[in-house]
Amino acid sequence: MGANEILSHPLRWLLKATAMGFFISAPVGFIIYYPSLPRTLTFGTIGAIFCVVMWAGGVFAGSWTFQDSPRLSPTRYALQAQLRWLLVYGALLGVAVLLIRFLLGINLVQNPRDLAFTAMIGYLISSLVLGFRLTAMVAERSRELEASRSRATLLALQAQLSPHTLFNALNTVAALIPEDPKQAETVVEGLSRLLRRILDALEKETWTLEAEFGLIQDLVALEQARFGPRLQVNLRFAPAEAERPVPPLLLLPLVENCLKHGFRPKVGICRLEVRGENGRVVIQDDGVGRAADAKEGVGMRTARQRLEAQGGRLRWLEATQGTCLEVVW
Repeated sequence: MGANEILSHPLRWLLKATAMGFFISAPVGFIIYYPSLPRTLTFGTIGAIFCVVMWAGGVFAGSWTFQDSPRLSPTRYALQAQLRWLLVYGALLGVAVLLIRFLLGINLVQNPRDLAFTAMIGYLISSLVLGFRLTAMVAERSRELEASRSRATLLALQAQLSPHTLFNALNTVAALIPEDPKQAETVVEGLSRLLRRILDALEKETWTLEAEFGLIQDLVALEQARFGPRLQVNLRFAPAEAERPVPPLLLLPLVENCLKHGFRPKVGICRLEVRGENGRVVIQDDGVGRAADAKEGVGMRTARQRLEAQGGRLRWLEATQGTCLEVVW
């Protein structure tokens, strides 16, 4: 829980910190002072005060305690953070002792044994809070790193995808101009529409599955000008899936992979099916298939990394002919 959350929900945080400190300390007090229930409750209350002070102090002093310095090695950084935390803990210990004196009328300074034992319990509680905060920080930074990697791989895909699609379409147009100028004009219009969609996708973090399928439809229209009637494509998704948010340009390189590696070496009819259902998309073709030791290209690898960064997955399914790919996000 960060400083903003403490400030925005102070009562909820206070109850949580008080309960945590009490239920950590009370069992220890019960063992020490058994069968004295009043002293056990007092010890639990002292633990609750310590937890409130240490938690709040740890959160608000956390930015200074864990201030990073790129010049330090990880070991020296950890030592620096530990030393800073000892300084913060010493100051917070003093605050807790004063609060216990004010609220409970107990002067821990008069009895060095009680003070040392209470300080030890307080350090235990603060270590738990500190460990919780460090774990949350590591998880947050890990997610930020994965998001950065995802954005970086998307940029790599963008740099590779647009020229690749453009060159293929221009080759098709060049081949059609002397034979069928009208068809060449249609291909140019389709290419323009596809590139506009790609530019629109580059500006968004997510868009709908329907928009992604529209992009695939534009790509397929261009490829059908090259393959002719032997390319048969079935694009479909359940109506309930139309507005499902997906990462833009996620499926396009996967479909291009089928067209490039599955169909170009094949003679005869080429069938491609892309279907969206139950929170997943299946891309299936009846091309030449995929070697077991085949390495993934840039588009496939990028799609996998983007999916895994968001908790999704990309996997190959068994297929009697060609390839079958499942995408879940």
